[in-house]
Amino acid sequence: MKRPTKKAFFEYMSTRLNTKWKDQEGYLTLLDVVAQADKSESAFRDLAELTLMTKTDRLIYRNKMACEGVEMTPLQVDEYLCIVEYGLEYVS
Repeated sequence: MKRPTKKAFFEYMSTRLNTKWKDQEGYLTLLDVVAQADKSESAFRDLAELTLMTKTDRLIYRNKMACEGVEMTPLQVDEYLCIVEYGLEYVS
């Protein structure tokens, strides 16, 4: 498994979100996503499906996460999905 660099990740997120992005916790989330996706084909598929969500699906996802005790804003959901999308590129 190739490890993504912080610099490239921060540049990707800054471009994708159209802002200067340097979230250290986001990088740790990226590493977790890569490790999780690399565990099995089904884990990879589950994460890949997240990146295909519509606006309505994202709202349902936010509600589901809230029920599990994880409150997320719409921007945080977008950031997480960008992290997942980027992380899937590093799965072997």
